[in-house]
Amino acid sequence: MRAAIWWFGVLCISLVLQSTLVPVVGIKGIQPDLLMVALFLLAMGQGVMPATYAGFFLGLAQDLYSPALLGQNALAKSITGFFAGLFNEKIMRTDPIVKIVILVLAFLIHDTVFIVTELVKTNSPLVSVAKELLTHTLPRTAYSAVVASIFYAWEHAVKPSLQR
Repeated sequence: MRAAIWWFGVLCISLVLQSTLVPVVGIKGIQPDLLMVALFLLAMGQGVMPATYAGFFLGLAQDLYSPALLGQNALAKSITGFFAGLFNEKIMRTDPIVKIVILVLAFLIHDTVFIVTELVKTNSPLVSVAKELLTHTLPRTAYSAVVASIFYAWEHAVKPSLQR
């Protein structure tokens, strides 16, 4: 119960920061996705079901904030939460490099689902998926991976040294 309340707070704070602080720290229009980083951290720590539910509700909150296609973010984040939850730390231990690779794959899955949903809904050709992934997803993924690595450095290097 305590973990659920803590993660609810983390996800709410990341939602607020995503809409207020992140546009300010963007570099040439590339912004990190704190919601995806928070969802990824939750998935790695808690597993498939909490990450799937959290992804759905985070996506729904994002959809309500900007309802271009209602349910598009909810679907993409639910699938991403499920995928990342498969690599739960309680079941398998992974190195930090492997976690970054999983984070990159999670971003690619999220944005592929998001872009394909948008293109199908607007009857656009599916040719532009690869271009969108290369020009927007990869830079955003790199920026978000740097942000996630700061959290991992805190968790695995700084925090244990403070507890001694």
